Amino acid sequence: MTATPTDGASHPTLDEDPTLPPEGVSQKSTAGWIGVLLILVLLSEEVAYAFNLVTPALPNMAATFQTPYIAWVSTLFTLTGAISAPLVGKLADRDGKKKWLLITTGCMAVGSLIVALAPTFPLVLVGRAVEGFGLAIVPIVYSLMRDIFPKRMLAVAVSLATAGIGVTTITGPIFAGLLIDNFGYRGVFFALAVFPVLIGALVLLVVPESPVRVRTQIDWTGGLLLGLTVAILLFGIGEGGTWGWTSWKTLLCAALAIATFAIWIQQAKRSANPLIDLSVLRGRPVVTTLITQFTGQAVIALQFVLLSFIVQTPISLGLTYGLGEDASFMARITTPAGFASVLMGFLVGYLAERRGARLPNWIGFCLMAVGSLALALSHTEFTPILLGYLVYAFGGGLISAAIPNLVIAATPVRLQAVTASTVNVVGSLGSAIAVQIGFAILALNVATVVNGSPIYGGSGFTAVYILAAALAVIGLVATLLMPHGRKSQSSEALT
Repeated sequence: MTATPTDGASHPTLDEDPTLPPEGVSQKSTAGWIGVLLILVLLSEEVAYAFNLVTPALPNMAATFQTPYIAWVSTLFTLTGAISAPLVGKLADRDGKKKWLLITTGCMAVGSLIVALAPTFPLVLVGRAVEGFGLAIVPIVYSLMRDIFPKRMLAVAVSLATAGIGVTTITGPIFAGLLIDNFGYRGVFFALAVFPVLIGALVLLVVPESPVRVRTQIDWTGGLLLGLTVAILLFGIGEGGTWGWTSWKTLLCAALAIATFAIWIQQAKRSANPLIDLSVLRGRPVVTTLITQFTGQAVIALQFVLLSFIVQTPISLGLTYGLGEDASFMARITTPAGFASVLMGFLVGYLAERRGARLPNWIGFCLMAVGSLALALSHTEFTPILLGYLVYAFGGGLISAAIPNLVIAATPVRLQAVTASTVNVVGSLGSAIAVQIGFAILALNVATVVNGSPIYGGSGFTAVYILAAALAVIGLVATLLMPHGRKSQSSEALT
């Protein structure tokens, strides 16, 4: 499997000028590259908006459709992404990263429109599944950056393309509140349908295509097996709270997931062109990066989902949590947290080029753990909630920006897009599994039911926040075990 530019030019070596982009890519001024960066950052924001605009809408959607299965709106989105992202990564390596950015951007627009127009809850889930193909956008974006950007700009560009997601933490709840309070959840999804169309047009016109191609065949069987494994696992977790964690149905799902995963591993070992290169995944750099991505995204998902319910649960119910506010009120908490996250993105770009990306990553997990524990101890009043969430957000911003840099430092260029997609899949699994486990814990502490939707007890929120803190500690340990991310990002990216 060899990586070759489309025009026959060689990929940059250590002897080439690191201030220039690879051969085969159009030469641009610094202002031109900043313009490309801005477009790619905005495109990455679409993925974040698909979380940050939708999560505040979950209580409204649950009430509209009178369903206790609202967690599947988030889970099915990440499930589809987990199934499709490795295949999309392979296709992007083979056919061109810009091409597949445009395809996945189209999926986001179409899926959002389906949800916005859906008359029934099952059709909502279909739309979210189509949207899930867009989860591959972020790893393809920073893989494309590695191929086209001057090395002097790479660390900052990749950090901003992912930590720029912090901008959605600032603007997402504001937009979500305005849309939900005035148009209901459908307004959110109409906005999510329009945004990728506009940014996709800019990508088509301005962003250059990568000159790098990987000659490989697509492992469709491996994709099917891995996707089936993830689907069974998430279904079992989602229904475990209803069936009982020791029931035969739950245990059967666990056994089937393990068996299917084992079959996938054997198939990958025999395949000449496996979906995921297991030899790369066995190395400590990638394994530790996968663990940090899983735990980091799990904590981020739990924090935002919990906050949405805490803010919008009525005080009149007499629970030990609930601010009784509308969706717009979330911005009072998430806006300062978003500024903190964006600030950390700039800081990671600076630190990664001088000290490596490992340092901000372990600091981020420490802050995540502290913020989660603070919220576990106190989530009944506005000020403690704001402070705990702010501490967590500083950590989340550091981790979101550091992990893509760690992926680049840990991965050979010929496997960059597919490995980045795999890391993104693991992050999606972290989000999906954490949300399902979180709701399963909450379901054990239902205080009452209003209009067909369960209202959870305060002890459930305490337990889920403790889970978030424990996940952050696991991420911290994995970061400390990393053998990479200790040198400047530009030197590790060229290795």
